[in-house]
Amino acid sequence: ALAQTNATPLGEEFVFRFQPPDGTRMRIAYKLERSRAIDGKPSNKDEVETVTAGAIKRVGGVFEYSPKTVSVSTRRNDQPVNDPVIALLAKIDVTYVISTGGEAVRINGLGEVESLIKSSMPPELAAAVAPVLNEAALVARQKSEWNARYSEFADGKFRVGEVIDVEAPQALPNGETIKYTIRTSFPRWEPCPAGKCIRLEQIFESDAAELGKMAAGVVRRIAEAASAPQTLLISDSKARSTGSRTRMIDPKSMLIYSEQMQRTIFMQAQMPGKGWVPMVQEERRSYVYSYE
Repeated sequence: ALAQTNATPLGEEFVFRFQPPDGTRMRIAYKLERSRAIDGKPSNKDEVETVTAGAIKRVGGVFEYSPKTVSVSTRRNDQPVNDPVIALLAKIDVTYVISTGGEAVRINGLGEVESLIKSSMPPELAAAVAPVLNEAALVARQKSEWNARYSEFADGKFRVGEVIDVEAPQALPNGETIKYTIRTSFPRWEPCPAGKCIRLEQIFESDAAELGKMAAGVVRRIAEAASAPQTLLISDSKARSTGSRTRMIDPKSMLIYSEQMQRTIFMQAQMPGKGWVPMVQEERRSYVYSYE
């Protein structure tokens, strides 16, 4: 495959420019499907769907983007459920402050999360989720996700057919970061509402013990907060994450029109009477963007 890639001449050059028209209103329909399976036990499937909308405006020498949650729904095993964390986050008004290079330099409003958690959850449970739902961790994760879409490519020159391998940090929900090996390619132009968009594809993989440590810590804290015995132990080693992403984006403005991501996380869980058994979590995320 590498020999074939090297033998294939590269196509047209293009440049990514972060320059959305001032006042552009962006609407994002997002869907998450996540399933978890532990060897010998039935799998669980969670689904989350949200719609957010907000305008990107020029304010002095920067952009500001203030998305609002329009709707949110959650299901577990095809049955509606009330997820208090997702409902709480939907109440928060945030504002991204974005440089002309597409970098999220500041995210305002996420400091309210901690006070809402303290006022709406039992103290023990609030303390248990604090490491993943505090302002610093949430800001780090949101910045990482935004910048991976925009600033990491802004002002870069690429060619159709080009393939790039890098190691890049990825923020975990607890605020820590791990390194992924990422292969990015730009295979072709495709029709889109902007006229033509470039198709961006990525595959990524991480052998990261931090994933296991994060999961083990969350399980332990929630069990302690609920004063319940911890019946599920997660190994803090041998964790691995692998996946792929595809995105359709207009390089002239960096407005994205669609994105899909799938990720598989492999870990080891200790089950009473069975010892260490494989645990696999599958995630699929889709984003559909529209603009006015």
